[in-house]
Amino acid sequence: MDKPKKEPIALRHKQDHKLCLNCGFPNRPSDKRCMYCNASIAEDKGLVAWLRHTYYVLRWRWQLKQKRENVSQPDRMPFFKAIGYFLLGAVLSGVGLLLFTEAVSKNS
Repeated sequence: MDKPKKEPIALRHKQDHKLCLNCGFPNRPSDKRCMYCNASIAEDKGLVAWLRHTYYVLRWRWQLKQKRENVSQPDRMPFFKAIGYFLLGAVLSGVGLLLFTEAVSKNS
């Protein structure tokens, strides 16, 4: 999915947001459509709506926690790829040093 057009609001203890029933994204109270999936946000009242809202809050927090855990463990670069980048950097640095010394020796 595309990035939301607006910045998402932070989840706090005070629930001053509306959750999308399609994706669970927290939206501002003034929004009529979800910022993430562009689905219509309906106002529901009652026990079933409260249970659904609580489920989406917990699901959204769990998804955020999973994303944070995945970001905190970066993938390691394969050994040969790292050696290739090192050699490429060494060759480019050598060429740059050679061009610099030639320019200095010709007083240009």
